[in-house]
Amino acid sequence: MSLEAQRNAAERIIREHMIVAMGAGLVPVPFADWATTTAVQINLVRKLAEVYKIPFFSGLAKGLIASLVGATTVRGGATLVKLIPGIGWLVGGLTASVLAAATTYAIGKVFQTHFEAGGTLKDFDLEAAQRAYKHFFQQGQQEAENLKKGPQDKQKTPSYDATYDQLQKLYELYQKGILTAEEYETQKRRLLERL
Repeated sequence: MSLEAQRNAAERIIREHMIVAMGAGLVPVPFADWATTTAVQINLVRKLAEVYKIPFFSGLAKGLIASLVGATTVRGGATLVKLIPGIGWLVGGLTASVLAAATTYAIGKVFQTHFEAGGTLKDFDLEAAQRAYKHFFQQGQQEAENLKKGPQDKQKTPSYDATYDQLQKLYELYQKGILTAEEYETQKRRLLERL
């Protein structure tokens, strides 16, 4: 696979995982969104490692992700807002959704850049990666906002945009009390498994 083909595949994988992370950010249970988003991000790094033919080590990837995302403490604040009854849950869920996507984008771009430069999980320069992460996190916030607005160009993958729209509708049904938390989680999991 050429570098351009690898880059295109990586960009697609990052976008797909951002959308899944946005859905994970809508998890109605405080702190459960972190666990789900972390799982999405570990899978993202695994898929990027496959594209760049890099050996993958789950424990090492998880530690690196934790070190990078630890710099973004606002994610925890969005989860804490969910503890406030009523409006806190709505605001916290929507905020956490964007932050989950932004952190996922930043994680993806950091690892993509590192792998493209010939790096592996074992020779990660954490200080340089943290600087890059902060830069990519800012870009990721804008990318996440763009995803929330829906398709704006023809290059976006319709199945992923449709899945995100369906996740938003499920979330609204849960907010209105039409779906129970268990029904919401079951339906959300089914949607995410299709990706």
